[in-house]
Amino acid sequence: LTRRDKPKEKKVQAEPIVIVKHDEEIGFKLYRKIVVIILFALLFTRIVNAFIVQETIVNGSSMSPTLESADKLLIDKIFYKVGDLKRYDIIVFDYHHSSVYIKRIIGLPGEKVTISEGKVYIDGKLLKDDPLSKDTMNYSGIAGNGVILGENEYFVLGDNRNNSYDSRYEQVGIVNKSSIIGKVWIRIFPILKFGTVN
Repeated sequence: LTRRDKPKEKKVQAEPIVIVKHDEEIGFKLYRKIVVIILFALLFTRIVNAFIVQETIVNGSSMSPTLESADKLLIDKIFYKVGDLKRYDIIVFDYHHSSVYIKRIIGLPGEKVTISEGKVYIDGKLLKDDPLSKDTMNYSGIAGNGVILGENEYFVLGDNRNNSYDSRYEQVGIVNKSSIIGKVWIRIFPILKFGTVN
């Protein structure tokens, strides 16, 4: 009788332990990430809206034909401060903490603005490059006898000059730089008119 060798036992390799996370745990982590992303986006939007860019909607026809009622605009609230505001810039300013107005800068600090026979004069000289000089104004208001602008003061007019409540009226008057919210940057609606505003 021959003795057979005992068969060698095969080594069984231990399988790695895999922990399967419950669907509820995965769902909760995903939900938490989405909430964090949404909160971050809202915070970012609020910061941008408060300090950098703000959306506003034109109400009325005082800036026609440049801007029409219901136009949606983006207002630059910070970058315009790098340089000085210029004549013909379109600005948004706070009107006695009750509403905001959109008008075009005509007179700059230190200048004398006079409106005579429907035309604008700066320091006694006719403003010839005024893009709206063809429109004769029916009302001179406080500029009829000339208005001298102090430091950080601006004289503004609406582009629709015979239908605009602007610096000619005592109730609006001269606009101080501290009241300026920003400079009109881009029209975002209507889509066909999308682009920078001049």
